[in-house]
Amino acid sequence: MILKRNIFSAILFLLFLATPSFISFNAFADRLLHDKAQYHSNLWERVRSGFALALPPNNKAIRKIAASYIQNPQAFNRIVTNGERYLFYIMEEVERRGMPMEIALLPIIESAYDPLLKSNKQAAGLWQFIPETGRIMGLEQTVWHDDRRDIVASTQAALDYLQYLYQRFDNWKLALAAYNLGEGAVSKILAKHIHKGRSINFYDVNLPSEVKHYIYKILAMKDIVVNAKKYGLQLRSVPNRPYFDTVKIHDHIDIPLVARLANISEVEFTALNPAYNRYVIKVSDQPRTLLVPKEKKEVFVRNLETYHDPRISWQFYRVKKGEKISEIATRHETTVKQLQVINGIARNKNLTLGQKILVPQIVAENRVNNSSLKKRAQRDQSLVYVVRRGDTLYELAKRYRTTVDQIKRWNNSDENLSIGQKLVMLKG
Repeated sequence: MILKRNIFSAILFLLFLATPSFISFNAFADRLLHDKAQYHSNLWERVRSGFALALPPNNKAIRKIAASYIQNPQAFNRIVTNGERYLFYIMEEVERRGMPMEIALLPIIESAYDPLLKSNKQAAGLWQFIPETGRIMGLEQTVWHDDRRDIVASTQAALDYLQYLYQRFDNWKLALAAYNLGEGAVSKILAKHIHKGRSINFYDVNLPSEVKHYIYKILAMKDIVVNAKKYGLQLRSVPNRPYFDTVKIHDHIDIPLVARLANISEVEFTALNPAYNRYVIKVSDQPRTLLVPKEKKEVFVRNLETYHDPRISWQFYRVKKGEKISEIATRHETTVKQLQVINGIARNKNLTLGQKILVPQIVAENRVNNSSLKKRAQRDQSLVYVVRRGDTLYELAKRYRTTVDQIKRWNNSDENLSIGQKLVMLKG
C-alpha cells in the first residue's frame, strides 16, 4: 500500500511539472480535495474511500468488538452525531497529509468525539493528550485555556505526532500502538524481538493485550463504517462540507456575549471552542481564533463590528499586599465562591502579591446602575430581578403575569438574557 501511494505521488508530481500554469503543489492538492468534495455528497462515502489498513487474518475479534458497539445503536449514533461537527475538518487534514482515513475515526475510540472528556490519567480533548505529551507537542495549558481541548490545535498536534510515530516505526498499526502505549514502550518491545531474531510484524509482536485490543477497536470502527448495513446499522448522512469557520478575536470578551453575537447557544459555542476554562476569553499578545458554525460567521463578524458596549462584564484586578479573597469579594460586590470558580482558585489557597484575577466590571458603574434601577423600581412599584442560569423570558413573563414584549419594553431591551443581568419587573 505504501508503494502504491509513493507511485501515485510520483505521478502527481510529474503532472505538476507538466502543468503550464505553474500552480503550486499545495494549490494542486487543494484542487484534488475540492474535486473529492464535489464527487461525494455524503461525508461517510469520502471517508470510506480513504481507508487503507488491512483487517487481521482472523476477523472474529473485529466482529466481536463491532457487535459490542452496535448492541446499543442509540449510544453509537450519539457518538456519530457528536463527531459531525469535527469529522469534515479531521478527514480533510488526514486526507491532505496522505494518512490512512482510519485515523479520522481515532477520536471515537479515544473520546467518543467528546472534546470535554477528561480521563483518570488527566488526558483531555478529542485526542486525549496527557499534559506532558501535550506540552511536548506545543499545546498550551493554562488556567485560561487548554489547547489539548482545542479542536484545531489538538488535531494538528495529534496528526503531527502520528506522522512522527509512523516515520519511526514504518508501520501504521505500530504507530497507533505507540500512540496508545507510548513510543518508548513499543521501541523496547521491538528491540527485544529484533535481538531474538523474531518477526516485528504487528500481529507477531508481543504487545500487551489491551494495546492490540485498542488497534482492533479502530479496525472495528472501520468495519462498521464500511459494512453498516451488514451490522443492521443506518449511519446518519453527514454533508460533505465544512461545519465551522474561524474568526480572529483581538480583545477580551465574555463567552455568553460571543454566543449572543453569533446567534448560537452557549452549548454550541463550547462544543466548538472547548479549550476555554473561564467565563472570559483572555487575549494576550496574539489574537485568539474562535470557531463558529460556517453559516453564522457573517452575522457574528457583522454584530461584533457594530457592538460598542463593553465586551466583558469582568475586569482584571492585581492583588495587593496582604489582601484576602474575602475582602476583594466584598469590595466588588460578589462572593468568595464566585471568585474562586471564575479564577480557578482552590478553596483553601491564599492569593499572592501581584496575582491577576477577574472581578466584576467597574464597581462604580455597577453602583450607579443599581441606584438608577432601584429608584425606577420604587417609582413604578416594581422590583429588580437578577437573571439566573436557565431563566427564559417566557418563564419570567409567566411568573410575573405579564408578556415577553412587556418585559422588553420595561427594560428598553430586545436582546437575549444573560446571567447576572438586572431586570425591572412590575409587581403583578
